[in-house]
Amino acid sequence: MSDGELAGLATTARIKGHPLHPLLVPLPIGFFVATLLCDLAFWWTAEPLWTTAGFWALFVAIVTAAIAAVAGLMDFVGNRRIRGLRDAWRHMLGNVVAVVVAIASLLLRWSDGPPAVIPWGLGASTFIFVLILYTGWKGGELSYRHRVGMLPDETQLGHRR
Repeated sequence: MSDGELAGLATTARIKGHPLHPLLVPLPIGFFVATLLCDLAFWWTAEPLWTTAGFWALFVAIVTAAIAAVAGLMDFVGNRRIRGLRDAWRHMLGNVVAVVVAIASLLLRWSDGPPAVIPWGLGASTFIFVLILYTGWKGGELSYRHRVGMLPDETQLGHRR
């Protein structure tokens, strides 16, 4: 098995055999969750600071999601077998929907300020949170059930402990 060959389905976006997409996805997930928490804090306190924090968390979530999406799309386009998996399509399409909703929410927040957060911003961040729970589950299915990007174990490489 060559250095670039991985057990299961090889990824295209990788450094020294390590898949990049799973390395990058925690950033947008964390910032999407932070957006929801900021929106909830604003709802509970009416403190405008939370709308500013939520706006910037959402902005960073979108930017980091775009970076993670490039690596994910390279894997998706670069391996026919990955494209053949329903979970891959569901993961990708769900994340596209989440980012489109996030962009709409960001534009609304930009144009309308704090009044945009309740109910639209909070509704959008809640929807995104639920959707990324689903797409994260599908991403886990890709890694652990379909072995997308999983490194071979030592027995596959002929090594013994």
